[in-house]
Amino acid sequence: MKSKLGIICLLFGVILVLIALCLYIFNTSEDTRASKYSAKALEDVVDVIENNKNEINTDTASDMQMPTAEIDGESYIGYIYIPTLEDLELPVMSEWSYDRLKKSPCKYSGNVYEGNMVLLGHNYTAHFGKLSRLTQGDKVYFTDINGILYSYEVVGIDILDQTDIEAMSSGEYDLSLFTCDYSGKNRLTVRCIVSKGE
Repeated sequence: MKSKLGIICLLFGVILVLIALCLYIFNTSEDTRASKYSAKALEDVVDVIENNKNEINTDTASDMQMPTAEIDGESYIGYIYIPTLEDLELPVMSEWSYDRLKKSPCKYSGNVYEGNMVLLGHNYTAHFGKLSRLTQGDKVYFTDINGILYSYEVVGIDILDQTDIEAMSSGEYDLSLFTCDYSGKNRLTVRCIVSKGE
């Protein structure tokens, strides 16, 4: 009897290890795919920005809706750069969906010109998975599709309940970045204000 129970426990343990291994392989594959997609899209976004720089009057930027660029069937508003996180640079899509989040961070709400933009990204290592490493005073930069650079400074990190949508966009923050924590139950939210020194 003990030997049968031992064999059952062993088999159950092996099955659990195999499931964990499959999940690890799947997650690593998704992260790698997202990294490759973002890298290619970033090149295209930067090319569009370089072409746009010569054509846009930056004095009128605050009166405009956020312009977009269509690249491979997706719409982008610019890119984000976070030097503290190993010089992380990522393109930002203009609207979010679960499918888009598998490719790139997305605008969740707000507008860079109105000083209330919220960006959402998966917690892939290649995307927003390292946001928890940011500390007060770290710099975050966003370049819109017209080539206008916005400089921000991290002022805090909030942990919000996944259902607390109102708290995500409330407060006097010029930029918020958020992602799921590894439990999936909370949202790690980095709060930023416009950097006065730049």
